[in-house]
Amino acid sequence: MWCILVSVLLLGVLRAPVLAYPPYARGKDYAWVLNSTDANNGISYLGSHTRLRMAVDKMKDGKLMKVATLGGSITAGQGAVDAPNWPQYLFNWLEDTYGKEVVKGSNGAVGGTVSGYMSVCHNMHVPKDVDIVLVEYSVNDWHSPAPTFQNNIRRGYERLLRKLLKYPNNPAVILVHTYVWSQAYPFAGSFWSNAEREFHEFALYYHLPSLSLKACCYQKMVAGEPGFQPHPVRNTNQDGLKYKAFYWDNIHPDGATGARVIAELVMNLVRRTYAELDVQPLTEEEAASPSLKLPAPMIPGNVESISDKCFIGNFFTETVKEKPKGWEWINESLTERPKWGYVSTVVGSILKMVIDTRATASQSNGKDSEVLVELAYLKSYEKMGKAEVKCGGDCSCKASVIDGHHGIRNSQLHLHNFYVTQGSNCIITLKVLAESSSGHNKVKVAGLMISEESGEHEGIRNHMAVEYVHDISQRSKDGTFEVNNHAR
Repeated sequence: MWCILVSVLLLGVLRAPVLAYPPYARGKDYAWVLNSTDANNGISYLGSHTRLRMAVDKMKDGKLMKVATLGGSITAGQGAVDAPNWPQYLFNWLEDTYGKEVVKGSNGAVGGTVSGYMSVCHNMHVPKDVDIVLVEYSVNDWHSPAPTFQNNIRRGYERLLRKLLKYPNNPAVILVHTYVWSQAYPFAGSFWSNAEREFHEFALYYHLPSLSLKACCYQKMVAGEPGFQPHPVRNTNQDGLKYKAFYWDNIHPDGATGARVIAELVMNLVRRTYAELDVQPLTEEEAASPSLKLPAPMIPGNVESISDKCFIGNFFTETVKEKPKGWEWINESLTERPKWGYVSTVVGSILKMVIDTRATASQSNGKDSEVLVELAYLKSYEKMGKAEVKCGGDCSCKASVIDGHHGIRNSQLHLHNFYVTQGSNCIITLKVLAESSSGHNKVKVAGLMISEESGEHEGIRNHMAVEYVHDISQRSKDGTFEVNNHAR
């Protein structure tokens, strides 16, 4: 089959670039930067790719194919200053090549996050009816956490993959491995750096197609080819290094070059699969393949939860089952930027949040019965009060207090962490206290996250990301985070 496909590609299915680094153009005028050899070298693992064949076949049949991207700042678009980020290049090309009516893309990436965050909050970032999910965390996730695989970092990554693979449409989950030349260890430009090596084990185990920037283009970087020069980075000389430098800064690929190359790795994989389906159509037997079912976790006992664990923005209102007295779900924004949350100034008023705190991941450290809950609350420099946090229903926790007042002249969401025993009907209560550091009693909460790791650990610990997701998710119709909404 692949011999036939390669012959088709050699006859011109994938064009070599006309210029050394062709300017970006949409539609039929798009010129590829990567030739077929480099693009195909970037496929580090393919496997049976049944799920991908199913997704592309759906598009070939004229049905809507939904594509989502997840990752950190590289995928969110930092470095794409005067050109698209790599997901947008991909979405543009898919629409131009196959039609807007059969393709819909969404970018759920959040800068500064690791896969552990996305494992908890995937429901905020990925449409439930997605057909292809591209996952990019090779740079952001710790490169060599110990002990190997038996650690919170890799457990969270595996649970994220398993959750995505269980989405209703049996989506194709594709690993996208990026690379940062300046941060390679033990020296800049070393080939063996980042988490890609360990992620490859998950690809083999779950048969996930994988794309590697290093496998494609490392030699081009070493040779300093135009558009692939790893140093100097472009923001040191924006005009003089355009179409020459691969990176905008020391971490992020430049939108005019690096981001486009990453997108072409994905574009090539889709295009190959489309051509392959012309040669070997999808069969009913393949669509019903047992390979669509998940094996036991690769990391023993690392079973994913079946309930959502992230409630931010409108999703947070789902945890409040009864209309609370003395509390209002309101938008306090004076600008276009939304600032929704449950707000109370009434001393003694109680807000009840009902969640499922059951975790299936095991960790033997003496606190196996407890999981970490993180409550997003507003801290500001005026008129903020205190509230007591307690637990009831079929869970328990040690009582704690949040204080919304601080002396810094800003207003931001922060995270209050506390440990809760596991239960399917856990009731978290928040009671406004008379005691206050500011002389006022305003309390505002906007989100809850429940870890799947039992025992003591750090949790998300990224209140800036939570506030960013909270604000942007409010700008979409369904409450799902989409990075492009930040410009609205």
